[in-house]
Amino acid sequence: MKKPILYIVLLLSTNFLFAQGSLTFNPFVPNVTNGIVDFTFDLVGGGAEYDLSVEVSFDGGSVTPTFYPIPAEDIISGTLNNVEPSSGISLQWNAMASFPGQVTSNALLRVTARHVCGTNFTFTYPAGSTETVTYGTVSKTYNIGGDDVTLCWFDRNLGASQVATASDDHLAYGDLFQWGRGDDGHQDRISTTTSTLSTTDDPGHGNFITPGSSPWDWRSPQNNALWQGEDGANNPCPEGWRVPTEEELNAEREDWSSNNSAGAYASTLKWPVGGFRSRSGALSFVGSDGFVWNSSVSGSNAGFLRFDSGNAVMISTNRAAGMSVRCVRDN
Repeated sequence: MKKPILYIVLLLSTNFLFAQGSLTFNPFVPNVTNGIVDFTFDLVGGGAEYDLSVEVSFDGGSVTPTFYPIPAEDIISGTLNNVEPSSGISLQWNAMASFPGQVTSNALLRVTARHVCGTNFTFTYPAGSTETVTYGTVSKTYNIGGDDVTLCWFDRNLGASQVATASDDHLAYGDLFQWGRGDDGHQDRISTTTSTLSTTDDPGHGNFITPGSSPWDWRSPQNNALWQGEDGANNPCPEGWRVPTEEELNAEREDWSSNNSAGAYASTLKWPVGGFRSRSGALSFVGSDGFVWNSSVSGSNAGFLRFDSGNAVMISTNRAAGMSVRCVRDN
């Protein structure tokens, strides 16, 4: 889902850029029509905490303005009061910074509110439900490709009712998704099966699809772009979150104290051994092995992490298999 952009009034003077405002809005129906301040937000959810960042652009008349951060010491104050999405989001802020000789009528001030990793995040799950779930979030930093990368993870698998209290805690196993499918109900461990393949990205039902021949995918023809990032067609994670890449999930594996299920559970992410669902729909290895999808594809297969008492490895298999999903986002 695209993030809404709202516009609020910006006050200009010769040497200072100053903006203030107080606004309550429905995040899905922007209703502000005046002003030139670009306000964006990431990640709505009841009870969450948010940080504000403020940026300025002096070329607001261009198609793609360049924004520069305003130092925190120049921001007088800024708070975001988060309420249930159906009631709207309330934002109040004051910000001021000095830019001698640069402030013109094309100046834009962008205020961005972002969920603070390490605090709870509430969202609707499963899709179409009126129920909400609240997950904790965990920030971790890895070295990926020679760069330090900080990621924010959910503290449990998608669909789990709690953080694992043991490696084989069944309440922490969560749901089992076929690679590339959305949150349509098929991920329930006891969902009914059908052998009829889908010819579209959305099968239109919650049955677990069991293909009868190669390439062993629930969709025909295959689509490699279903879980590619936050904007992937069938991204099963809530807005702002996504399925981890192969590199990200492997960096998490390499951070474990031991390369097996004991190391997986000892991680701050508490990975459980929830098993998987084969392309025939049968549950296997529940309580002994963990299987977690990543967003990569390998030929007709897709990538995943498997761990048991002896080893942990990044490999690939057919996309009709059902495995756990752990949502992540850039910190």
